[in-house]
Amino acid sequence: MKKLLLILSITSFSFPLAATQLVYTPVNPAFGGSYLNGSYLLANASAQNEHQGGSSYVAPTALDRLASSLQSRLMSQLFNDAANGGEGYLKTDDFEINVVNEDGSLLVHITDLLTGETTIIEVGGIVGTTTGG
Repeated sequence: MKKLLLILSITSFSFPLAATQLVYTPVNPAFGGSYLNGSYLLANASAQNEHQGGSSYVAPTALDRLASSLQSRLMSQLFNDAANGGEGYLKTDDFEINVVNEDGSLLVHITDLLTGETTIIEVGGIVGTTTGG
């Protein structure tokens, strides 16, 4: 047995040893790898993705779109009337809007009905012209 180990050890050292230089080749195309690896890496990342959320956006219903359009139209009419010397008031589910024309300044009082917070916007330079016949 000792002879066999001695022979194996001598023969293993008698063969010439060769070494090569290690060269790193990137895989990810973002870091210089082949562009052909891109779809493979994306597929692997998608398979490992545990996030199931997607978009939390919910499309508005036809009734919501109609209500939004109507509110927009009413607010536009309210501001036009105030610019022509009139006053107006609009209340929605979320806001209460009071528009007043005071001596050429348009005052818009907006009250958030959920928090009770009030914002006042003043726009100067409005000429109060009334149309009449």
